[in-house]
Amino acid sequence: MPAPLPHSSHHRRRVVVGMLKMAIAAAILAFLVYRLRGEGVFTRLVDEPKHWGRLALAQVLVLVGISLNWVRWQILVRALKLDFSFRDAFRLGALGHLLSQVSLGSVGGDVFKAMVVAREHPGKRTEAVASVIIDRVVGLYALLLVASVGAVAAGESLALDDELRGLMALVLTLAVIGTVGIALLMTPALTGPWLRERLRKIPGVGSTLVRLFGAADAYRHERRYLFAAIGVACCTHLSLVAAIWLIGQGLPIKAPTLAATFLVGPLSLCAGAIPLTPAGLGTFEAAMDQLYQAVGSQQGDGLLAAICYRAMTYVVAGIGATFYVTARKKVREVLEEAEAEEDAAGDAKPSA
Repeated sequence: MPAPLPHSSHHRRRVVVGMLKMAIAAAILAFLVYRLRGEGVFTRLVDEPKHWGRLALAQVLVLVGISLNWVRWQILVRALKLDFSFRDAFRLGALGHLLSQVSLGSVGGDVFKAMVVAREHPGKRTEAVASVIIDRVVGLYALLLVASVGAVAAGESLALDDELRGLMALVLTLAVIGTVGIALLMTPALTGPWLRERLRKIPGVGSTLVRLFGAADAYRHERRYLFAAIGVACCTHLSLVAAIWLIGQGLPIKAPTLAATFLVGPLSLCAGAIPLTPAGLGTFEAAMDQLYQAVGSQQGDGLLAAICYRAMTYVVAGIGATFYVTARKKVREVLEEAEAEEDAAGDAKPSA
C-alpha cells in the first residue's frame, strides 16, 4: 500500500474549510431567496422593463473599479523597487480576481499573486508577500474612508434607525484607527533600523520580520507611492458605488438616492470583505438587502441589485479566464507550489 502524501492532512483541512465557506454562502443566499417567496420579486425582474444603457454603464464602472485594484497593486510593488509593469499587474490581477471567485480548498488570488511575483524576483519573496498584504490593507482603508464620507453625507439627509447609526459609528471609528495606523507606518521608530535590529534577534522568524518591516520602511521612504495607492483605491470604491447606484436605476426596483447609495454601497462592500465566504458571496448580498430596506426600499430590491452587481464582477472574472487559458500550465505550477508550501507550513505548526 503506497504511503500517504506528506501534506495530505493539511490539504484535506483546507478543502473542508473551503467547502464550509461555500456552504455558508449557499445557505445565506438560499435563506434570502426563500424569504422572498410569494413576493413576485424575480417575476418583476423578468417582466418589467429595464434601462439597459444604465446597466451597461454600470458594467463599465465595475470593470474600471476592479482594474484600478490592479493599478494600485502595481504602484505598491514598484515602491519596493521590483521590476513590475502595468501589463504584469493586469495579467496577475485578472488571474487573482478569477481565483478569488472560484477557488475552493485551493490557494486564493492574493497568495497566487504573491507567489508569481516571488518566482519572477528571486530573493524578493518577503517583499512580494508584503506588497499583497499592504495592497489589501490599503484597499480596506480606502473603503472605510469612502464609507465614512457616505455615512456623514447620508446621515445629514436620511432618517436612520439606531442600529444603522451604530454601524455608521463603527465604520467611522475604524477609519480613524486606520488613519492612525497609516500615521504610525510613517514613523521611523516603528519601521526604521532600531526596531529591525531587535527583531533580527528573534529566533526562527527574526530575519523574515526584518524584511517585512523593511518593506514597510520602504513605503515610509516612498510615501508618495503609498498615498497614490490610497487615492487610486478611493477611486476604485467610488467607481463601484456609482455602479451600484446605476444598477438601482437600471433595474425595476425602488432604488435609494445617490446619497443613500453612498451609505449603502460601501457598507455592503465592507460586509463582503469579511472572509467568511469566498469573495464575500452571500454576506455582501445579505448586507445590501438589509441596508436597502433600512433606507426605504422594498424587501428584495437590495438582493436583486446585489445579484446583478455580483454577475458583473463575474463578467470581469472572464478576463482572468482568458489569461488562464493562455497560461494554464504556468498557473497550475504556481498553484501546486503554493499549495505544497501552505501544506508544509500547516503540517509543521503542531510540532513547533
